[in-house]
Amino acid sequence: MSVNSVNILLIEDNPAEARLLQELLKQASHTCFRWTCQSRLQAAIAILNEQSFDVILLDLTLPDSQGLESLTAIARVRPQVPIVVLTNTDDDDLALEAMRTGAQDYLFKRQANTELLARSVRYAIERKQASEAVRQAKEELEQRVHERTAELARTNRQLQREVRDRQRIQQALIREKELAQVTLHSIGDAVIATDANGRIQSLNPVAETLTGWKSNAAQGHSLDTVLRLWDEATHTPVQDLLEQVLRHGVALDPSERRLVGANETQEFFVELSAAPIRLDDGDIVGGVLVCRDVTPARSLAQQLSWQACHDALTGLPNRREFEHRLEAAIANSRLTKTTHVLCYLDLDRFKVVNDTCGHMAGDELLRHMSALLQHHTPNADLLARLGGDEFALLLHHCSLDDAQEKVQELIERIRTFRFVWDDSTFTVGASAGLVEINAQTDSWAHVLSAADTAMYAAKDAGRNRLQIYQSDDHDIVQRHGDMQWVSRIVKALEDDRFCLYAQRIIPADPQRRSRDRYEILLRLQDEDGNIVSPGAFMPAAERYDLMPAIDRWVVRQLFSQLRHLPEQWEQPKPLYMVNLSGASFNDERFLAFLREQFWLHHIAPSMICFEITETVAISNINQAVQFIYQLKQLGCCFALDDFGSGMSSLNYLKNLPVDYLKIDGHFIRNVEHDAIDAATIEAINHMGHVMGLQTIAEFVENPAILQKVQHLGVDFVQGYGIARPEPLTVPKFAPSRNRSRPRKNRPAVTPKTPKAAEVVSLPQLTASGYPKFQPMGDSVAPTEG
Repeated sequence: MSVNSVNILLIEDNPAEARLLQELLKQASHTCFRWTCQSRLQAAIAILNEQSFDVILLDLTLPDSQGLESLTAIARVRPQVPIVVLTNTDDDDLALEAMRTGAQDYLFKRQANTELLARSVRYAIERKQASEAVRQAKEELEQRVHERTAELARTNRQLQREVRDRQRIQQALIREKELAQVTLHSIGDAVIATDANGRIQSLNPVAETLTGWKSNAAQGHSLDTVLRLWDEATHTPVQDLLEQVLRHGVALDPSERRLVGANETQEFFVELSAAPIRLDDGDIVGGVLVCRDVTPARSLAQQLSWQACHDALTGLPNRREFEHRLEAAIANSRLTKTTHVLCYLDLDRFKVVNDTCGHMAGDELLRHMSALLQHHTPNADLLARLGGDEFALLLHHCSLDDAQEKVQELIERIRTFRFVWDDSTFTVGASAGLVEINAQTDSWAHVLSAADTAMYAAKDAGRNRLQIYQSDDHDIVQRHGDMQWVSRIVKALEDDRFCLYAQRIIPADPQRRSRDRYEILLRLQDEDGNIVSPGAFMPAAERYDLMPAIDRWVVRQLFSQLRHLPEQWEQPKPLYMVNLSGASFNDERFLAFLREQFWLHHIAPSMICFEITETVAISNINQAVQFIYQLKQLGCCFALDDFGSGMSSLNYLKNLPVDYLKIDGHFIRNVEHDAIDAATIEAINHMGHVMGLQTIAEFVENPAILQKVQHLGVDFVQGYGIARPEPLTVPKFAPSRNRSRPRKNRPAVTPKTPKAAEVVSLPQLTASGYPKFQPMGDSVAPTEG
């Protein structure tokens, strides 16, 4: 091996990791590394028998050998070649055993970099060379002493010759000492040599740096004076380190200690090993201590450990660390019967800053808020950032009343804080939820969920306030149930577990010829396969802004089924009435989505009627008019659902270009007994006809109601007395032609539950004139009438 050239045998079965190691060493300066790679142990042994190498990099996990058996086999073939063990296993015991077995170093692959890898290779070679040099020097010295002693015995009478021989021996010893000194100066570990009494004889340059002592100044001093060590585990000084070595000749295995330099300004972490120096007769004449500086590796490990449990933006403990500490607090409460309090805190109006000034401003605001909260949080308590603009505060050994006072003070400080960014000044607030932790507390997940629920209850109550979680609080229990529904709804969307139902709408006059009409309804299939009605999950979907996603799923699913209906169908085409939520109705992107779905699935717009509630339409009358007009231009029609539920709707109706009025079921249910409801229905029906609109009576549940609304002149009827909702299915054939002929003497409608074929087999759309395209897309959420 030349000074600038190292011949390496890499034994590694992972080509990617082999290339990575080569690339790392290519970047090393001053040294050229030449590679020979083998993926199996037997192949490596074969090439070792044929070629020589300066160093071996050995992976302990090979296809034909595992663990330290590979190291033993390689060391047996080439004991003189230094070996560096590579592994992905963070196992201190394995590392220690590898060094005992003969490895010069032990590296974790994921921590390898150019500097660390190159240094490890060089140090392994240097340590091996030093070891070989010392061994050879010792053997040569022993041999020379033996020879000279025998010669002196034989030539005892020749004093002059004995003097000359001794001079030659002395010169040889000087040369050997110089060689040993050069070797000690060239290696990267600190080496300290002592006499049999533990008095220092020499330090190499690395040892001088670690201890702060020069070698000549340290000579004659005790080891404890020069090398001041503290045990990392017990934080106590280590005394008489070489006592076992010098007194009993027992070598010290490598172990980590903390070392402080003589000037007490530097601190190192070192790995120590020690061994006795013996003469041929076994007498111990001194000891040698080797210290390896592992400070950089320890610093890196500490940094990674800190990053794993702290938030990078604010430096506060992260969610993972907080959950761990919260679990410990719960265990403490159960053991000691003490009380702690968890505060879940969310910033109000943070989104305004983030959206107005960008994420850099949002990050800076979070740093300011973290500093403010941390400044007013006692050291005994724990403040953490859980993510986004959400923080958590764990108040140890604190009553709920005291916690309420402390958190209220924090909320007030946040409210009075002013955040300045460029030329803008912002105020933010905070909403907080408090939960008591006591001996009856279930789990950290339950506590966090309860605090989160209380925090959202505080936001609903007006923000900038706190809410204490009470298990019997109806609003909090309701919100908690809604939040549980949120995850179930999202999972149902991901798993495609929503399903469409259809309910028939028929003319009130049994003699009237009319196209078929159906209202499309939504159901959810839960995790156990049970069908859940919309009343259970719709409130949560509306409250947590999930309706746009559900609406899009309904449109996509309905259109994708209708596009597969037979193309030969009678005229007029059937009409499908689809409910729209207020969130989708007010979403500017939803109109573009609908246009896309009509185009992709080849659906004739004249087959679709969108239903919106009067409350949604009237809340934004101008936008409602524009939205309805644009879809009517495509050929769709509109129904105003739950009409009559708000008296103001009468003033706005003439401005809404709708086609149907669906009379609120509240009036229909009692029409046979309530004259006022009957008069209201009659008025709505008359007004609708004057405006050219058709009316639909919902919740027609029995023959008496049907007869009453027929008498009042309503155009269409819908309800359980007419037809129950059934799963939407697509017929596989076109109806016979005679279905399109005029139906004479059609019998009167008798309210009953229809047969499955009456509802399940829905009419088909003729898609002629539309080009063929592949479907794509996103979904409209109905409620049942």
